[in-house]
Amino acid sequence: MRSPVLETDRLFLRRPSASDIGSLLARLRTDAPRLATAPLSGERALAQTVPIVCHWDLCGLGLFAVVAKGCDEPIGLAGPWHPTGWPEPELGWLFWDTPDADTLAPEALRAARDFAVRGVGWREVVSLVAPEDRRSAALLRGVGAIADPFSDGPSEALTFRHPVRIMPARPATGRRAA
Repeated sequence: MRSPVLETDRLFLRRPSASDIGSLLARLRTDAPRLATAPLSGERALAQTVPIVCHWDLCGLGLFAVVAKGCDEPIGLAGPWHPTGWPEPELGWLFWDTPDADTLAPEALRAARDFAVRGVGWREVVSLVAPEDRRSAALLRGVGAIADPFSDGPSEALTFRHPVRIMPARPATGRRAA
């Protein structure tokens, strides 16, 4: 299946590849600052990785690997997905705790949100956040999302609703992210 490669000023967003699995597993096991949960055990990390990587094949969309231009390794994940059992599709993300994460995460989230609206056709875009995850809530507010106190989402999560508007498209230059 061919999947899109999104490009921003500083990033490529591409489908996760088999070579990303090791990095993703390592991050899920050790990188708590950007997770709503504590670092995951090996078994739980693998259980999280499989749906992330396979979501594209199963649903035709999913989290993109976020790669800074000029780099090979992803700095995180962002994109539209709908994990089994979730009340509605979500714009999800996970960023590694890197020096540029706070400045690159909003750029990636905006690109992924625009793809969800323009590329997938979503009319509503939500993100779910653990109530104690202030950093993620601040990221969402920074990209214009608003907390929805009346959401039917899971009681253990805050639901943020994103503004839905069509942004001007900027096609990829044809360069491939590593």
